[in-house]
Amino acid sequence: MRFTVEEINNSTDILPNVPLGYEIFDDCTDTGTFPGPFDLISVNGLIQPSGERHKNSPKVTYGASSSIFSRKINFPSFLRTSPPNQDVIHAIVDILQHFNWSWVSFLHIDDDYGRDGLDWFRKTIEDTEICLAYTKGLNHHTDYQPILRQINELKVNAIIVYSPEWTAEDLIDSVVQLNMTNNNKVWIAGYAWSLNKKIRDKIKGKKAIGTILGVAEPQITIPGFKEFIHAFKAQDHYENEEQERFCNQKCNCSSVSAEEIIQADPAFSFPVYAAVYAVAHALHKILQCESGSCNDSIRVSPQMVLAELRKTRFELLNRTIQFDKNGDPKFGFSAIVLWNQHGDVQESLETSS
Repeated sequence: MRFTVEEINNSTDILPNVPLGYEIFDDCTDTGTFPGPFDLISVNGLIQPSGERHKNSPKVTYGASSSIFSRKINFPSFLRTSPPNQDVIHAIVDILQHFNWSWVSFLHIDDDYGRDGLDWFRKTIEDTEICLAYTKGLNHHTDYQPILRQINELKVNAIIVYSPEWTAEDLIDSVVQLNMTNNNKVWIAGYAWSLNKKIRDKIKGKKAIGTILGVAEPQITIPGFKEFIHAFKAQDHYENEEQERFCNQKCNCSSVSAEEIIQADPAFSFPVYAAVYAVAHALHKILQCESGSCNDSIRVSPQMVLAELRKTRFELLNRTIQFDKNGDPKFGFSAIVLWNQHGDVQESLETSS
């Protein structure tokens, strides 16, 4: 996100002489996250989440995939640049049907995301030959060994793992510990961990645990991003305390290298890039910047930005960025990825969602 904002601010083609600013809130810790968003949604110090202000304030997500966000009655100002669960599930079912895998297991994180994925899976296989032999919700306290033994007893060889990376990581650890090294097993990953390097590193040098396939965001090289990370790592400081506080971009990254940051998990790189550019293009239209300069006398409102986002259409790295009536991306493509025994992504086939 920081890279994209700086790229736009340094461009003369979009929002000339109109600098974008931002605040970043850590969404990995509840207690650390609460103060920032509460400030963001408060009016005169009072939180009024059901007011018109929030219904019309555009929200563009790069990662939330639950299908409920497509319901415009409930979420009228919600848009996304990553595919909803139903698109990912359709891609997974296409894999199963292509290889005639009809006896399957569906392991999912036991939350709204995972349960929504399971619901869509059940709906999608209704008129197929695919049979759901076993399903289980997973959490931080899950004991994986009895689950894996049950899967073995049922002779299930195709296992869908619809969960975030930490759940998949615990599962893979248990597979290795249980010595469940059946080369007939096929593990199918959803978007959340199909390109995760930390998990791929875990199977390097280990006896084969079977085949790992995944549905992923197509890997798109974003020009200049690597150089940006290397420059950031080289600097990693701020000129003064006020700059650090205002930009809110300080992070404790001293323990990781630039290459580790770049290779960590590219799953959301393009969705983040597209989300920031979508907002920038909406502002570009509102401020009448087509002539090469922007009209800074126009007072921009959230409603105006939302209206432009809904009808936005622009080219970005050879993709047409556009949203459908539900705020879902119309540029949805999924890559089918295959991990080799060294944990590397061996091949990628792009399919339309």
